[in-house]
Amino acid sequence: MTDVQQQFGAPPSEASTDDRSPDERKEEAELAERLSRTIEEANERVVPLTKMIRKHIENMEARKEDDRNEDELVKQVKPLLEQAEQILNQTQGVVKGADPDGKIASRAKRHQQDHRATPEEQRLAEALKVMIEEVGGTIEWAKGKLDAFPKAKKDLGPLLDALGQPLTQIVGGVAILLTGVLNLVGKLLSGLGLDSLLKGIVSATGLDKIYNSLGLGKWLNAK
Repeated sequence: MTDVQQQFGAPPSEASTDDRSPDERKEEAELAERLSRTIEEANERVVPLTKMIRKHIENMEARKEDDRNEDELVKQVKPLLEQAEQILNQTQGVVKGADPDGKIASRAKRHQQDHRATPEEQRLAEALKVMIEEVGGTIEWAKGKLDAFPKAKKDLGPLLDALGQPLTQIVGGVAILLTGVLNLVGKLLSGLGLDSLLKGIVSATGLDKIYNSLGLGKWLNAK
Protein backbone atom coordinates (compact mmCIF):
# COMPACT_ATOMS: atom_id res chain seq x y z
CA MET A 1 0.00 0.00 0.00
CA THR A 2 1.34 3.44 -0.91
CA ASP A 3 1.87 6.33 1.52
CA VAL A 4 -1.16 8.08 0.05
CA GLN A 5 -3.33 4.98 0.33
CA GLN A 6 -2.30 4.56 3.95
CA GLN A 7 -3.16 8.18 4.66
CA PHE A 8 -6.43 8.44 2.76
CA GLY A 9 -7.53 4.84 2.25
CA ALA A 10 -7.98 3.00 -1.01
CA PRO A 11 -10.47 4.76 -3.30
CA PRO A 12 -13.78 3.18 -4.24
CA SER A 13 -14.19 1.96 -7.81
CA GLU A 14 -16.77 4.67 -8.43
CA ALA A 15 -17.04 8.04 -6.74
CA SER A 16 -20.50 9.48 -6.32
CA THR A 17 -19.29 12.97 -7.30
CA ASP A 18 -17.34 11.80 -10.35
CA ASP A 19 -19.34 12.52 -13.49
CA ARG A 20 -16.62 11.61 -15.97
CA SER A 21 -17.40 8.98 -18.57
CA PRO A 22 -15.54 5.64 -18.48
CA ASP A 23 -13.49 6.77 -21.50
CA GLU A 24 -12.58 10.02 -19.75
CA ARG A 25 -11.54 8.20 -16.58
CA LYS A 26 -9.41 5.79 -18.63
CA GLU A 27 -7.75 8.64 -20.51
CA GLU A 28 -6.92 10.50 -17.31
CA ALA A 29 -5.64 7.35 -15.62
CA GLU A 30 -3.31 6.73 -18.56
CA LEU A 31 -2.15 10.34 -18.43
CA ALA A 32 -1.43 10.11 -14.70
CA GLU A 33 0.52 6.91 -15.33
CA ARG A 34 2.65 8.54 -18.04
CA LEU A 35 3.32 11.62 -15.94
CA SER A 36 4.20 9.46 -12.94
CA ARG A 37 6.84 7.60 -14.92
CA THR A 38 8.25 10.86 -16.28
CA ILE A 39 8.55 12.50 -12.87
CA GLU A 40 9.85 9.35 -11.18
CA GLU A 41 12.58 9.08 -13.83
CA ALA A 42 13.47 12.74 -13.28
CA ASN A 43 13.64 12.17 -9.53
CA GLU A 44 16.04 9.28 -10.00
CA ARG A 45 18.40 11.65 -11.79
CA VAL A 46 17.82 14.84 -9.79
CA VAL A 47 17.74 13.61 -6.19
CA PRO A 48 21.41 12.47 -6.22
CA LEU A 49 22.31 15.95 -7.51
CA THR A 50 20.42 17.74 -4.73
CA LYS A 51 22.11 15.53 -2.14
CA MET A 52 25.52 16.40 -3.61
CA ILE A 53 24.64 20.11 -3.56
CA ARG A 54 23.74 19.89 0.11
CA LYS A 55 26.88 17.88 0.89
CA HIS A 56 29.23 20.37 -0.77
CA ILE A 57 27.65 23.29 1.08
CA GLU A 58 27.70 21.43 4.39
CA ASN A 59 31.36 20.45 3.91
CA MET A 60 32.34 24.05 3.21
CA GLU A 61 30.29 25.27 6.16
CA ALA A 62 32.08 22.78 8.43
CA ARG A 63 35.48 24.27 7.62
CA LYS A 64 37.09 26.89 9.80
CA GLU A 65 36.23 30.34 8.50
CA ASP A 66 39.79 31.00 7.34
CA ASP A 67 39.80 27.76 5.33
CA ARG A 68 36.56 28.40 3.45
CA ASN A 69 36.94 28.87 -0.29
CA GLU A 70 33.88 30.35 -1.96
CA ASP A 71 35.33 29.97 -5.45
CA GLU A 72 35.77 26.27 -4.79
CA LEU A 73 32.19 26.04 -3.59
CA VAL A 74 30.89 27.70 -6.75
CA LYS A 75 33.00 25.36 -8.88
CA GLN A 76 31.53 22.34 -7.07
CA VAL A 77 27.87 23.38 -6.98
CA LYS A 78 27.35 25.32 -10.23
CA PRO A 79 27.50 22.32 -12.61
CA LEU A 80 25.18 20.33 -10.35
CA LEU A 81 22.57 23.09 -10.41
CA GLU A 82 22.87 23.43 -14.17
CA GLN A 83 22.48 19.69 -14.67
CA ALA A 84 19.45 19.56 -12.38
CA GLU A 85 17.85 22.47 -14.23
CA GLN A 86 18.39 20.72 -17.57
CA ILE A 87 16.68 17.57 -16.30
CA LEU A 88 13.70 19.53 -14.97
CA ASN A 89 13.41 21.52 -18.20
CA GLN A 90 13.21 18.25 -20.12
CA THR A 91 10.58 16.97 -17.71
CA GLN A 92 8.57 20.17 -18.00
CA GLY A 93 8.60 19.77 -21.77
CA VAL A 94 7.04 16.31 -21.44
CA VAL A 95 4.36 17.62 -19.07
CA LYS A 96 3.59 20.52 -21.39
CA GLY A 97 3.24 18.16 -24.34
CA ALA A 98 0.97 15.72 -22.51
CA ASP A 99 -2.20 17.58 -23.48
CA PRO A 100 -1.37 19.27 -26.81
CA ASP A 101 -4.94 20.22 -27.70
CA GLY A 102 -5.89 21.33 -24.17
CA LYS A 103 -8.78 18.87 -24.05
CA ILE A 104 -7.95 17.30 -20.70
CA ALA A 105 -7.17 20.64 -19.04
CA SER A 106 -10.49 22.04 -20.24
CA ARG A 107 -12.32 19.01 -18.93
CA ALA A 108 -10.54 19.25 -15.56
CA LYS A 109 -11.90 22.78 -15.13
CA ARG A 110 -15.37 21.80 -16.32
CA HIS A 111 -15.69 18.87 -13.91
CA GLN A 112 -15.78 20.89 -10.74
CA GLN A 113 -15.81 17.87 -8.47
CA ASP A 114 -13.28 16.64 -5.95
CA HIS A 115 -13.44 12.96 -6.87
CA ARG A 116 -11.59 10.37 -4.84
CA ALA A 117 -8.06 9.95 -6.11
CA THR A 118 -7.31 6.98 -8.33
CA PRO A 119 -4.24 4.78 -7.74
CA GLU A 120 -2.63 6.46 -10.75
CA GLU A 121 -3.19 9.90 -9.23
CA GLN A 122 -1.86 8.68 -5.89
CA ARG A 123 1.33 7.49 -7.56
CA LEU A 124 1.70 10.82 -9.35
CA ALA A 125 1.15 12.75 -6.12
CA GLU A 126 3.90 10.77 -4.41
CA ALA A 127 6.32 11.44 -7.29
CA LEU A 128 5.54 15.17 -7.19
CA LYS A 129 5.93 15.21 -3.42
CA VAL A 130 9.45 13.80 -3.74
CA MET A 131 10.37 16.33 -6.43
CA ILE A 132 9.07 19.30 -4.43
CA GLU A 133 10.61 18.05 -1.18
CA GLU A 134 14.02 17.38 -2.73
CA VAL A 135 14.33 20.17 -5.29
CA GLY A 136 12.19 22.89 -3.72
CA GLY A 137 13.49 22.01 -0.28
CA THR A 138 17.12 22.13 -1.43
CA ILE A 139 16.60 25.49 -3.13
CA GLU A 140 15.21 27.07 0.05
CA TRP A 141 17.81 25.36 2.25
CA ALA A 142 20.72 26.40 0.03
CA LYS A 143 19.57 30.03 -0.14
CA GLY A 144 19.63 30.18 3.65
CA LYS A 145 23.03 28.53 3.94
CA LEU A 146 24.59 30.75 1.28
CA ASP A 147 23.93 33.83 3.39
CA ALA A 148 27.23 32.89 5.05
CA PHE A 149 28.95 32.83 1.64
CA PRO A 150 28.08 36.17 -0.01
CA LYS A 151 30.42 35.76 -2.98
CA ALA A 152 29.17 32.25 -3.73
CA LYS A 153 25.58 33.40 -3.22
CA LYS A 154 26.03 36.06 -5.89
CA ASP A 155 27.05 33.36 -8.38
CA LEU A 156 24.77 30.54 -7.25
CA GLY A 157 21.65 32.48 -6.23
CA PRO A 158 20.49 33.08 -9.83
CA LEU A 159 21.04 29.39 -10.60
CA LEU A 160 18.89 28.40 -7.63
CA ASP A 161 16.16 30.74 -8.88
CA ALA A 162 16.49 29.26 -12.37
CA LEU A 163 16.13 25.73 -10.98
CA GLY A 164 12.89 26.74 -9.31
CA GLN A 165 11.27 27.84 -12.57
CA PRO A 166 10.82 24.44 -14.26
CA LEU A 167 9.77 22.95 -10.91
CA THR A 168 6.99 25.52 -10.71
CA GLN A 169 5.97 24.82 -14.30
CA ILE A 170 5.92 21.04 -13.74
CA VAL A 171 3.68 21.32 -10.69
CA GLY A 172 1.46 23.85 -12.42
CA GLY A 173 1.19 21.75 -15.56
CA VAL A 174 0.20 18.60 -13.68
CA ALA A 175 -2.26 20.50 -11.49
CA ILE A 176 -4.09 21.96 -14.48
CA LEU A 177 -4.44 18.52 -16.09
CA LEU A 178 -5.40 16.52 -13.01
CA THR A 179 -6.99 18.77 -10.42
CA GLY A 180 -7.18 16.20 -7.64
CA VAL A 181 -3.43 15.59 -7.56
CA LEU A 182 -2.55 18.99 -6.10
CA ASN A 183 -4.70 18.43 -3.02
CA LEU A 184 -3.02 15.05 -2.46
CA VAL A 185 0.46 16.55 -2.77
CA GLY A 186 -0.49 19.34 -0.40
CA LYS A 187 -1.69 16.87 2.22
CA LEU A 188 1.44 14.74 1.89
CA LEU A 189 3.75 17.75 2.26
CA SER A 190 1.65 19.13 5.09
CA GLY A 191 2.29 15.90 6.97
CA LEU A 192 6.01 16.64 6.64
CA GLY A 193 5.61 20.31 7.58
CA LEU A 194 6.60 21.30 4.03
CA ASP A 195 3.28 22.46 2.59
CA SER A 196 4.61 26.05 2.46
CA LEU A 197 6.86 24.92 -0.42
CA LEU A 198 3.85 23.92 -2.50
CA LYS A 199 1.80 26.93 -1.48
CA GLY A 200 4.59 29.18 -2.75
CA ILE A 201 4.64 27.36 -6.08
CA VAL A 202 0.87 27.47 -6.39
CA SER A 203 0.74 31.18 -5.63
CA ALA A 204 3.50 31.90 -8.16
CA THR A 205 1.54 30.21 -10.94
CA GLY A 206 -1.86 31.66 -10.06
CA LEU A 207 -3.17 28.16 -9.44
CA ASP A 208 -4.50 29.25 -6.06
CA LYS A 209 -7.13 31.40 -7.78
CA ILE A 210 -8.12 28.56 -10.13
CA TYR A 211 -8.37 26.00 -7.36
CA ASN A 212 -10.33 28.25 -5.06
CA SER A 213 -12.76 29.00 -7.89
CA LEU A 214 -13.27 25.25 -8.33
CA GLY A 215 -13.72 24.69 -4.62
CA LEU A 216 -10.70 22.38 -4.56
CA GLY A 217 -8.25 24.49 -2.59
CA LYS A 218 -9.28 23.94 1.03
CA TRP A 219 -5.75 23.08 2.15
CA LEU A 220 -4.41 26.25 0.46
CA ASN A 221 -6.29 28.39 2.97
CA ALA A 222 -5.45 26.24 5.98
CA LYS A 223 -3.41 27.91 8.66
